[in-house]
Amino acid sequence: MQRKQFVTIGLNPCIDINCIAEKLKVDDVIRIKEKKISAGGKAFNIAKFLYKHNQYVKPIGIIGGHNGIIFKKLLRTENIPVNHLIKINNDIRENYNFFLKMALC
Repeated sequence: MQRKQFVTIGLNPCIDINCIAEKLKVDDVIRIKEKKISAGGKAFNIAKFLYKHNQYVKPIGIIGGHNGIIFKKLLRTENIPVNHLIKINNDIRENYNFFLKMALC
């Protein structure tokens, strides 16, 4: 199968922070048991998917601030090219997702 080249364009990338808790209570502290941090945003999620399926990918996007530095490092750990990222001064956003870890009976 011939490899194709894709370009993804993301103008609103983010740091995805997935937190797993054992319980959630209203008006109480949420105790995080596990946390996974990844580079996100639709264009970058698609770029990671394509790369994992053996396709050439060139993600283009805007990153900035301290979160932009983290974002770039996270992409590098997944071998996603980072040479077409445009730097700005403002921090890119963070998304916090909370999941409840439930015991299976």
